[in-house]
Amino acid sequence: MIALIRMVAGLILWGIAFAVLYGLHGIGCAAGWAGMAAGPVSVQHLVLGTAWIGFVAGGIALAWASWRGGDGLVEHTASRLGVVGAAATFVTGLPIVTLPACV
Repeated sequence: MIALIRMVAGLILWGIAFAVLYGLHGIGCAAGWAGMAAGPVSVQHLVLGTAWIGFVAGGIALAWASWRGGDGLVEHTASRLGVVGAAATFVTGLPIVTLPACV
């Protein structure tokens, strides 16, 4: 069971990141974070961007730790799915920096 969790940990992290970013987006739009400035960006973009970068970094660290874990099938699968999870988190969060916060 632990091997299975290690293999899908990257995708689980992506799912958590998706839910957290979606939730933060809703909270930020309801609270008016898009209209509050935090330097050159809005509070909405700052909060979402920080969370997004943190989740992508976590996915990369997870993939790296799995790759450094050994040469078995579980480690190879875990590291590759960790990369897939980090890439999915990156792509999922791209609208944070490319689109307006609340439409």
